Amino acid sequence: MWQLNNFDIDDFLANYWQQKPLLIRQAFPGFETAISPEELAGLACEEGVLGRLVIEKDAAEPWQLSYGPFAEDVFTSLPQTHYSLLVAECEKWIPELQALVDCFNFIPRWRLDDLMISYAPEHGSVGPHIDDYDVFLLQASGQKRWSIGDQKLENPALVEGLDLAILKQFDPAEEWILEPGDMLYLPPKIAHHGVAVGAGCMTYSIGFKGQSVSDLIDSFLLEAETLGLTETRYSDVPLTRDRNPAEIRVEDILQFKSMIYKMLDQSAPLWPDIVGKLVSDSNLSDDVETIECDDIEQAAQYLWQKHPDSKLFYHQSGDALRLYCNGQLHRLSDNPQHLDFCQLLCNEMLIPLDQYHQQLTPETRDLLLELIANRALIPVLDDD
Repeated sequence: MWQLNNFDIDDFLANYWQQKPLLIRQAFPGFETAISPEELAGLACEEGVLGRLVIEKDAAEPWQLSYGPFAEDVFTSLPQTHYSLLVAECEKWIPELQALVDCFNFIPRWRLDDLMISYAPEHGSVGPHIDDYDVFLLQASGQKRWSIGDQKLENPALVEGLDLAILKQFDPAEEWILEPGDMLYLPPKIAHHGVAVGAGCMTYSIGFKGQSVSDLIDSFLLEAETLGLTETRYSDVPLTRDRNPAEIRVEDILQFKSMIYKMLDQSAPLWPDIVGKLVSDSNLSDDVETIECDDIEQAAQYLWQKHPDSKLFYHQSGDALRLYCNGQLHRLSDNPQHLDFCQLLCNEMLIPLDQYHQQLTPETRDLLLELIANRALIPVLDDD
């Protein structure tokens, strides 16, 4: 349905990814949006959908931010210009967008944050800002003028008193007008400002997020606790009588640091699970219909799909094959059949059990039934 063109992936990964911006004219020639502005507004009214509305007003109240779900009459009272509607995680709600996301599989899928769609009438904008993630900005309809800075910004000054992180000072170095099918890549921390030119401007933002150090530490501590590594207590360096009882000495601080170094040394076997559980962590929404299956033959009567919130990735090392699903670890013995099975689960949205369930091993049968019971996999029912 969609194919990335005019784009050298090897050159991009070597010279642009997380380094500098790149404008790709007609990356998707003849691109047509999968959703109209009216449909996007309707989606933003539904429960569970992450929508935002940004309205730029006069100098007394320059920016207003509100969150969905929205009442329908909100959209009948909007100004004619100077606003933006943004809806996150659209790949969950519009299945055909998965094929567009697949065009970016040269980036590890566990780095994907979401596909956000924005709509803006003339002059619509969210203000000049920076992001903490890599993003591909694909023009879907209408036109948008993008202005960008020439270097990464760390902790820039922001306009005070706003719910939006808008740069207090923005000095653009380059500027382009994007047409449908054009795409702009921006690495993290590059200042940018997109403004709709004319009516009917829709932009698809495919974002790739990196987990923070605090997230990593939280995951590390959870796994280290399972081995009792977090229970180690401080023990003194050799004490002498020539110290004030209120003093914290340099050697005391180094002793505390050595506790962390020792825990890191002892944690080497935990790192696949530290990372795998972290990047696959996801909470499954309850607004899906599922069925109970007692055995694989019963399950094979249905076509299965991944829950829209499910995240599945795998890790292979030594004689171990680990499948991470929504923050949980599932172990399989390492063989080519199980590897093929993991790749199918992780890379495909639909799981046609009827085609191969008789070739499944006991391990993969049990795993499939567990994923069904946990709602990581849900049936494709007639009303879907």
